[in-house]
Amino acid sequence: PMIPFEEAVHGLLADGATVFPQAIGLAATWDTALMGRVAAAIAAETRSRGIRDVLSPVINIASDVRWGRVEETYGEDPYLSSVMARAFVGGFTHDGVITTPKHFVANVGDGGRDSYPVDIDERLLREIYFPPFQAAIDAGALSVMTAYNSVNGSPASQNRWLLTDVLKTGWGFNGVVISDESAVGGATVLHHTEAS
Repeated sequence: PMIPFEEAVHGLLADGATVFPQAIGLAATWDTALMGRVAAAIAAETRSRGIRDVLSPVINIASDVRWGRVEETYGEDPYLSSVMARAFVGGFTHDGVITTPKHFVANVGDGGRDSYPVDIDERLLREIYFPPFQAAIDAGALSVMTAYNSVNGSPASQNRWLLTDVLKTGWGFNGVVISDESAVGGATVLHHTEAS
C-alpha cells in the first residue's frame, strides 16, 4: 500500500502547520527534552493529516559551513547530532509515524558541494558520520534515505558496503531504504560509474 510522506525537518511542510525553529537552532539549545516535545507536536500534526512517514531528520554532519543545507542539520558534532536524532525520532515513533533519517551518508563534499564524491576513510565514517544514523535507528527509525553523493567511488544509493554490510548486516536494520528523489540516476549522470 501507498505510504503518504512529507518533509518535516522543523515542522510539517503543509499549509497551516506549525513552523518551529530550524534544526540547527533547535540543536543550539542542547535540550533533548525540548526536541522531543517539538517532534511530538510535529508528529501529531502529521498523523492528523493522514501522513505516515516523514523525510526527516537531516542528520548529516555539517562539516563545511559553505554547504547549502547546514541549517537542516544538528551541526558538526556527532554526539549532539546523535542525541537530537534520538529525540526527534522518538517523538515520531511514539505516535506511530515513520521517520526517514537522511542522507546516508557523508553528504557534504569538498568545499561544501552537495552531491559531490566523498573519499573518506572507514574510521572517520564510523566515528563521525555513522553515529547519528545508528542513534536514529536505535530510537526506532524504520526508513533511511541514501545520499546523492558517492562514497569512496560508489554511489551511496547503490553502495553495497554501506547499505548491506554496514546498515543491514552490521547494524541489523530491517527497515526500508529509499533514495533521495532521482539519486539512483546519479550513477550515470553525476558519478559516471554506470554506462546506462
